Amino acid sequence: MAGSNKLFLGIIFASATLTIMAGSIIAPTLNLMRDSLGIAHSNVGLIITTHGLFMALFSPLMGSIIDRKGVRKTFIAALFLYGIAGGSGLLINSFWIFLTSRACLGIGLAGVFSGINVLILNSYEGLERDKVMGWRGSAQSFGGIIWPLLGGALGSVSWRLPFAVYMVAIPIGLAAIAALPEPATGHPKGLQPHHTTSVSEIFRTSPVLFIIYGLTFSGSLLLYSIVVFLPQLLEGFGITNTFRIGLFIVALTSSAAVTAFVYGKIRTRFSYERIVVITAALWIPALTIISQATQSFVIAIGAALFGVSQGLLLPTVMVWIGSAVPPAFRGRFSSYLGTFGFIGQFFSPIMFAPIFTRLGFEGVFLTGAGIGGVWFVLLATLAVRAGRRAKS
Repeated sequence: MAGSNKLFLGIIFASATLTIMAGSIIAPTLNLMRDSLGIAHSNVGLIITTHGLFMALFSPLMGSIIDRKGVRKTFIAALFLYGIAGGSGLLINSFWIFLTSRACLGIGLAGVFSGINVLILNSYEGLERDKVMGWRGSAQSFGGIIWPLLGGALGSVSWRLPFAVYMVAIPIGLAAIAALPEPATGHPKGLQPHHTTSVSEIFRTSPVLFIIYGLTFSGSLLLYSIVVFLPQLLEGFGITNTFRIGLFIVALTSSAAVTAFVYGKIRTRFSYERIVVITAALWIPALTIISQATQSFVIAIGAALFGVSQGLLLPTVMVWIGSAVPPAFRGRFSSYLGTFGFIGQFFSPIMFAPIFTRLGFEGVFLTGAGIGGVWFVLLATLAVRAGRRAKS
């Protein structure tokens, strides 16, 4: 099985770091880009979220291609597009051309994201799948430690240099050519398409999918409220150095990485339903702490607490999808995770900008805590009802 190959796993985990790199590598230089390009405070977030919109728009197409043609070629082509589009930021001077390159980055990311999920779901089962998906989430979060630090360090020399890091996807793509063999039919054994099932039918018979995608959207919405507004919040504490800003993002991603790394053990004790209740419960204090912080280290504590929730949510929704839909539809339904997640990223600065204008940073993060509260009440209520039905 491909999953037993160390090079296969290396490619999967390296590619997983690219999904968070898309925004985090340049997040520490956000203020420098804003000043250099003359971008309004309310619009600068679009540079690190436009890729999310296009990732969301093109994910269903990528998922459909994977299900029909196979994952190998789609995944490899997406890696090359990611590297070229991301690296083009080294040469671009126009804000609107920047947004175009970020759109192409998002299209490549759509294929990378869906490809990773399908490769894992097709290669592992049961507790082994939970463990590997947790490692995948840990690798992604580990990228959230390395890339912001590297971006902050490079950004202290020039805000353009972090864009060069995107090109690491190209050698990963070259390695994937050698390490990811695929049958000529494009479908692993036992995963031929189901001709009697449709996407709409699966949605009708699996209402849990709406919970999964709703949580994915909300998690990304709240995550990017931190990514976009945290650097500007830290300015008020006298923290403007890009490397120091990157350390606060690392507080979030490192706690997410540790949590995801032990996800396999967590799954042996808790159901998917209980894990997402815990996730929503963590959103409330994490964002409230950031909103009320009077010292910078308190902000780091809130960010780290939010990271724990991310380390729980990411592998949960990805593995939950694998058990909720037929194997031949994994590409499409995995791709919808990308759609909802990156729509959340894109709309985060758009949604929170008017809140920031009226209520400032406190209003932004308290609103996020309120969203967590709504989800906690909903999920806890559903969990209680499910428990009562099980007893009866």
